[in-house]
Amino acid sequence: MSSGPHAPTLTLATFSAGERASLWEQAFPVAAWRTVLGAGTVTVHVNSGSGSTGSTDATDATDATDATDGEGSAGSTDSTDSTGSTGSTGSADGAVLVLMGSRDGRREALRPLTAGSHEICLAREEHDWLWIDGDVRTVAWTVERSVELAPVTVVMPTFRREEDAVAQAGRFAQMECVHQVIVVDQGGSLAEHPGYLALQESAPGVRLISQPNLGGSGGYARGMLCSQEFPEDSVLLSDDDAVISEESLLRMATYQALAAQPTILGTPLFSAQEPLRLIALSEAVRANDFQWHAADGVRAPVDLTGTSPEDWDFLRPRGEANYTGWWATLFPPGTVAELGLPAPFFLKWDDAEYGLRATRRGYRHVVLPGTSVHHPPWDAYRTQMSWTSRVLHRNRLATAAAYSPRRGVILSSLVHQCKHILSGHHLTAALWDDGIEGFLAGPSAWLGHDLERARAEGQEIVTRWHEDHPVAASELPPARRAPLPFVPAVLRAALRLVTPDRAPRVVVEVTAEELHWHTTMGADAFVVTGAGVPDGTAHLVQGSTARSLLLGTLRRHLRMALRWSSLHRRYERDLPRATTERAWSALFDRAGSSPEAERGR
Repeated sequence: MSSGPHAPTLTLATFSAGERASLWEQAFPVAAWRTVLGAGTVTVHVNSGSGSTGSTDATDATDATDATDGEGSAGSTDSTDSTGSTGSTGSADGAVLVLMGSRDGRREALRPLTAGSHEICLAREEHDWLWIDGDVRTVAWTVERSVELAPVTVVMPTFRREEDAVAQAGRFAQMECVHQVIVVDQGGSLAEHPGYLALQESAPGVRLISQPNLGGSGGYARGMLCSQEFPEDSVLLSDDDAVISEESLLRMATYQALAAQPTILGTPLFSAQEPLRLIALSEAVRANDFQWHAADGVRAPVDLTGTSPEDWDFLRPRGEANYTGWWATLFPPGTVAELGLPAPFFLKWDDAEYGLRATRRGYRHVVLPGTSVHHPPWDAYRTQMSWTSRVLHRNRLATAAAYSPRRGVILSSLVHQCKHILSGHHLTAALWDDGIEGFLAGPSAWLGHDLERARAEGQEIVTRWHEDHPVAASELPPARRAPLPFVPAVLRAALRLVTPDRAPRVVVEVTAEELHWHTTMGADAFVVTGAGVPDGTAHLVQGSTARSLLLGTLRRHLRMALRWSSLHRRYERDLPRATTERAWSALFDRAGSSPEAERGR
């Protein structure tokens, strides 16, 4: 799908019907592409499924594209309809299809089509989405532009997920648009793994770098550093278990090549377990409180099963994205050289901080509808009540201090801590408090110095908490599945703060996905169930613990408020220094991660 001076037809998207195919892949997001195509003309090439054997060979769409490269191709006759677009009609089977459009939740049948090639003038097209209704076998959307796609270097950190890492590297190695795959192994388990050794024999473009576990930021930083050997490449950052198709990657690369402004492309996030469950699309960090939020209407996961584009009005932008999630993010060539390497945060907020940095330098962020990455979903339990919660909050505060003198993040932090405490999420509150202490110590105490111990330190807090607050689900009264009504729940939680501890009477059972402050509010104990949660995981909610946590967190937030100006100056000064190649090279040297630890070049 590359283009150049001798290949002026640029393919924007291709689609082949299949078992898991959906309108998400077939529909053309006009609103998104119009920003880089302007008022030009797009050609749609359609092969119908009528009379076919049901093959899903994507080359049919390519064949349709090739048929328009010269005038007078066999079987095509040009015509112009009332909308001003031209079409090539005359398919062998004469099957009638319909060009559909949608805008603001309204669906409209624009005109009938037959299989073949049809031009659509974007200057006269006001719809957000276009798609083909009917028995479609293949669809391709193309434009006449002389733009060359950059080859892609993939950077993929991994930690002791050998099967996932080998499978992911193998998928990328088979993609024609991928130049090389840099696998950064931080668990020391891939170099002699039979699957990797076999892959190395068949895919010389896969490179393996072994280093200590320096977190996601350390893995990405090492790969991004190596990617600069090929400055003409785009760089894709990918998780080892985030599956993206070559078609999605090509759509992203095409959009990036057409953009006049340097543009970082992100990918809509779908559930690996439920392939049509959209988890996140376009996101941004709010300047007032430095909290993630949707830059569109995707406030919660959405099941797209049985829907079509007129149902997708929630995808319309409500604001500008200022970062993209690194489950699959594509940087244009030269980005790493200009912007530097990630903040050494171990985990969480490295992608958001890099996005804010890029936004300041004039980069645009686009999460392109029609593309997708499928990733095992995160649940609230593993996010809030594991060691990751500590670094998440510390890194958020550090990013806020580096980018803004405003204190809105302090109020937001305090409000959320009060919710944690009142709802019985006391482990989360303890992890956040430790993160706040780390932040208050200043950047010189941890930034770029704690990567090798960050995970262990967080896990130590979790382990110690469970040892100090032992509770077994089998010893609790029978649990109820429904949360308490909100008003009585808040009153019970507030009353607990001023009354002596007593034996639990109201126990709530929630799944890891359902865990939220309002689902456990007012309970005397709660039990968490679900995949990945140890059997019988229970949390006792005691007033004495809540009072201690509340007093402690009030003191910490007061200290933050009083010292914010000083903390802002220090983080604003030190964070950029920590993202340079020099700083990261010194960090790798201290960790004993040398260039000699690389294989498969």
